[in-house]
Amino acid sequence: MLRDRQYMRNNSGSFDDKARSGLTCLYVLIAINVVSYLFFSDPQIKYHLEFSPQDFLSGAIWQPLTAIFIHADFFHLFFNMFSLYIFGGLVAPRIGARKFTTLFLISGLAGNFLWFALSMTTDLPVSLLGASGAVMGVLITAAMMAPNIPMMILFIPFPIKLRTMAIVFFLLDVLQQLGQGNHGHVAYLAHIGGFLAGMIYTLIALKIEIAWNPLEWLVNPHRYNSGPNFSSGSQRSSNRSSMPDGWTYHAEEPNHDEPHFTVNGGFKNPPVSQRELDALLDKISRTGINSLSEYELARLRQAREQMRG
Repeated sequence: MLRDRQYMRNNSGSFDDKARSGLTCLYVLIAINVVSYLFFSDPQIKYHLEFSPQDFLSGAIWQPLTAIFIHADFFHLFFNMFSLYIFGGLVAPRIGARKFTTLFLISGLAGNFLWFALSMTTDLPVSLLGASGAVMGVLITAAMMAPNIPMMILFIPFPIKLRTMAIVFFLLDVLQQLGQGNHGHVAYLAHIGGFLAGMIYTLIALKIEIAWNPLEWLVNPHRYNSGPNFSSGSQRSSNRSSMPDGWTYHAEEPNHDEPHFTVNGGFKNPPVSQRELDALLDKISRTGINSLSEYELARLRQAREQMRG
């Protein structure tokens, strides 16, 4: 938001640990924003924490960071934190505290610096504050991880997919930025920069979690709307690229006649077929390895042992 300014390790509990740390991080970030609003609402204090291009160039190098945690009023804070809670709740448990903090800060800083770079073309005494850029980065990451989750938006009487919401929000920001230029009171550039930074960070650092790639979707939108085809060469190529480190892809045809048998009254898992492995790898490529059940993880480990043997 802009405002005028007078300028003078893998084990069975690893996912639970990651989820707890991620959610704790989410709540801490929300708490920091709330505490900052309560204790740094004095105009004289806020003046030194919000991002002013003139002050930054004069040596206030902390402002691009501190501005993320400063908000103009209660509703500015409420809508940002509510959005962070909703979208961060989808992302933080899956990537953990360290990566979620990195995503939040990279998105917020990228949005602030994109606004800063283009705000230098105007002499208007404005400053930037708010976590909107960071929230937009979390939004696109959530959409890339869980694109088909239905969401409700005000004034739309039916649910839409999260990926549709993300694209709509981004396009609205672009259109509104083009409409207002550098003379408005909302930092749409910060939203756009945060969105793009979150997408790039997800593509680079969170590949295994991606179920929807906006860049690939623009070129081939049908890839994410069709079911998996385990017999196609393109699907096998995708599975090959998504295999965990240390794995080797074998192109044998699946064996549909593998025996199921019991030992001492209990069931012993049959060998993992190529068809089953393809299905597991496809699920990983679409929703991430953390979406696998305990049984599926066990089958994945069994397949690895078969390959070693």
